[in-house]
Amino acid sequence: MSSLRNISVFLTIFLPFFLLLALQTKANFNSNLIEKACTINRPNWDFGFCITLLNSDPKISSATTPFDLAIAIIQAGNSHASETQDYINKKLSEGGTNPVVSSALSVCSKWYGGILGAFVTALDDVQEKKFQSASDHVESANNYAMNCEEAFASRNVQDDAISKGDNFVMYFSLSAGVVINILGETTYHTSF
Repeated sequence: MSSLRNISVFLTIFLPFFLLLALQTKANFNSNLIEKACTINRPNWDFGFCITLLNSDPKISSATTPFDLAIAIIQAGNSHASETQDYINKKLSEGGTNPVVSSALSVCSKWYGGILGAFVTALDDVQEKKFQSASDHVESANNYAMNCEEAFASRNVQDDAISKGDNFVMYFSLSAGVVINILGETTYHTSF
């Protein structure tokens, strides 16, 4: 009876401690992955904003492997890009904007079609472990968003919602690219 009591005491006291330690280790691992994803040396890159943005998505913040993190970031990027494209297309269909703004909206609508295609293709590439191709596609998504931003800037017009969407594409695509490159390096080093 004494040994059962000892086991019971052990489970009551130490099991919660070990479970807490395991959960903390998992949280630290994920936090380190997100920090790596946000470590990008680019002009106008805000590391703190990137961390906040990625942690705000439950699928991203709960990803436990680089593979899951890459998938979650690409999906979030695609979702935000889809919202921006819907906004652009709604503004185009409403009409009533001046021809310069309509021209910029039309250009951006096409670029956002490319962004969505690039994110979908990158997602497929990651799932098929075609990491170089996936990296190229998320970089293309970023380039297309910057082309949209340039369409407005070159016409001396601005739309804050579209600029925000372009910015989100940049953060999601570039951070996904970092994680995809980690996957590619891991695959390369383990294939020998």
